[in-house]
Amino acid sequence: MKDTNYNFLSKKYPDQWVAVESRSGKVVGASKSAKLAYEQSQIKGIKVPLMMKVPKEYGTYILIASSV
Repeated sequence: MKDTNYNFLSKKYPDQWVAVESRSGKVVGASKSAKLAYEQSQIKGIKVPLMMKVPKEYGTYILIASSV
């Protein structure tokens, strides 16, 4: 995964789930529903996207990652 700054997500996708292709950092799905954002990534051929919930407002948040 490349080192990517995701600050732009808070402006473009506030209060939405986004699916991100881990190697490129490209957003491959976005929706209020995590399931729909995930399904959008699947349609684009991304089998295991990085899923993130974008907060409504910018601030300090701690991201906790978990492998399935």
